[in-house]
Amino acid sequence: MSTAAATAAPPPTVAPPRGGRFDDFSDKLSPMLVKELRQGLRARTFVVVFLSLQALLAVVLLGAVGANSPEKAGQVVSSVIFLFFSLAVLVVQPLRGIGALHNEIKGNTIDLMVLTRLGAWRIVLGKWVAIVSQSALLLTAIAPYLILRYFFGRMNLFAELLLLVLVFLGSAVFTAVTVGLSAIGPIIIRGLFPLGMGLLLIFGIFGIVFDDGLNEMIDFCTLQDKDEVWGLLAALLCGTYLAWTCLALGASMIAPMAENHSTSRRLMALATVVLTGILAWAADFQREQATVMLVLFCVPALSIALTESFQLLPPICRPFLRFGALGKVAGRVLYPGWPSGVMFTTLLLALGAFVVLVITPNSHYSAYHMDAQTSITILVFTGTLLLSAVFLRLLSSKVRQPFTFLILVVVALCVLTIGLGMIADKTENDEFLWLFCWLPPVKFLITDMIRSEYYAAIHSSGGSYASPDLSPVLVTGLITNGIYLLTLLTFAFRQFPAIARVEEEAENKPETSP
Repeated sequence: MSTAAATAAPPPTVAPPRGGRFDDFSDKLSPMLVKELRQGLRARTFVVVFLSLQALLAVVLLGAVGANSPEKAGQVVSSVIFLFFSLAVLVVQPLRGIGALHNEIKGNTIDLMVLTRLGAWRIVLGKWVAIVSQSALLLTAIAPYLILRYFFGRMNLFAELLLLVLVFLGSAVFTAVTVGLSAIGPIIIRGLFPLGMGLLLIFGIFGIVFDDGLNEMIDFCTLQDKDEVWGLLAALLCGTYLAWTCLALGASMIAPMAENHSTSRRLMALATVVLTGILAWAADFQREQATVMLVLFCVPALSIALTESFQLLPPICRPFLRFGALGKVAGRVLYPGWPSGVMFTTLLLALGAFVVLVITPNSHYSAYHMDAQTSITILVFTGTLLLSAVFLRLLSSKVRQPFTFLILVVVALCVLTIGLGMIADKTENDEFLWLFCWLPPVKFLITDMIRSEYYAAIHSSGGSYASPDLSPVLVTGLITNGIYLLTLLTFAFRQFPAIARVEEEAENKPETSP
């Protein structure tokens, strides 16, 4: 019996079932991306948005088939498609990234992720790509409805498809903003700011669709004019930089202290300003257009650079020290921390001023007035950031969230300016505004005051109209901004001996191999 049992054949082993080629995600994809995609595709928000979008568009398309006027029905279908698609991918999808990184930080899982082979950038990109991929799924699901709308007539298929792609790219940029800011602790920046942007987008979408702005956007997407092509390239450059900056901010906030994310971010900002100058020269942009682009590029870069914590470590200095004295000079601009951030701010402002004043041409109409207004706008934006950074340095020992504190000071300055403007409207003599000329936003009120007084004098004397003299505002702005920048440079120079000690430690202590 034992012999029979010994000679009995063992039960056949059955191999575990293997999925087909397209049944699961590839192993080459990031684990974070796979995790977020699986959770996101099962999320109730995405399922509701996806099914509701399909049902609404199917009902609208079936109703348009039986319409008496196919051409008018086709225009209605296009409006409905862009309305619901824009609301889905420009508002609902990006707002899902508000808690992307904060939930991981709150659940104490970021440290475990960083200890694995997943770096900070891979974690942030995984969160971002997962939401953008779901938005891409909505795009591919809605494209057939737009193609069917082509048969109703009076449609530029290429322009409307390009507009759909641009809406999707805008969704990717807004998603990068929400994901990057989700690493910030205070809800006022992480939550309220994206919600405010979402509300503005909702009003903008309804305004475009119901105020005949959709046809203008479709005409722009035909790209028949050279200026439209350059404008599209400029918009893509702005969107790409803004998305990269926000993602880099999120990565730097969850990365270990030994990782240097500041250098690449600052080099990207400098390169983008240079590209703006090249684009402005090639496309013959006016000074106002270049100013808008530079404000979009410089404000985020300066806000982050001036609020970085000063925790410089020897491993960060070693790559710079390999280039000797030149590397040390570059480090004073590119090292992480607010002291080098002040030097970076000085360099970026000088480069931006060169682009605006030297490369871009004057306006074709009312050159002095427009150039003066443009200069005042630049001084107000830069001065507001510099003054907020001065307050941050003065109260640095009591501030735990520097970036949030900077934003709150900016908001407080704007609210104070609005209050002064309301007081000035109720009084007959608004010369008291000059007492607050050291507050950068108040320069807008002073500019309006000078204009009102000038045009009132011209109207009473019957003289010819010309541009008012805004040179006092320009001089005041240059002086106050210079004082703020010199104050920040003084604070930064005091930290240079500490930077030199870290560099000396990096030179004397050999680098340990991992």
